[in-house]
Amino acid sequence: MIDKDDDERAALQEAGQEAGAFVESLGRTDLAAWASQEWATLVEVIVTAYQDALACARARIADDDIPF
Repeated sequence: MIDKDDDERAALQEAGQEAGAFVESLGRTDLAAWASQEWATLVEVIVTAYQDALACARARIADDDIPF
C-alpha cells in the first residue's frame, strides 16, 4: 500500500459510502450469491466514486493555486 494523502483518504471514504449504498440497494450482503453483473457493478461504483471524489479534490486544489 502507498501512503495516502488526505484527499485520497477522503476519496476512499466516499467510495466506501457509495459501495455500501449499492449493497443496501440489492438487499443481499452474501457476495457469493451475487450475479457476476452485480459484482461488476459494485466494482464500477467503487472505482467511479473514488475517481470522482479525487478529481473534485484535485480541481479544488488547482483552483486555490490560481494567482489571480
